[in-house]
Amino acid sequence: MIRLTELLAAGLSADTDRTQAEIDTQYRALVRIRPATAEEYRAIGRSCVDNAHWRAAYESIAPGLAAYRRDAIEVYAAARLRY
Repeated sequence: MIRLTELLAAGLSADTDRTQAEIDTQYRALVRIRPATAEEYRAIGRSCVDNAHWRAAYESIAPGLAAYRRDAIEVYAAARLRY
């Protein structure tokens, strides 16, 4: 998560190559544990904002991190995950 906070702090948008590379690293780590469809991964991203507990946890790390992570996952899933 630290890398996403650095990218957010640098003002990089969720669709930049650097941000998407970090999301790719996180997605690959997830699928080593359990395969995840595009919709399941999007649900993870949405939960960063929609779930009050998770939103608070992300926001305690860095303001705006919950929405940034959600947006980055959405871009990643739309561009790279087709199933």
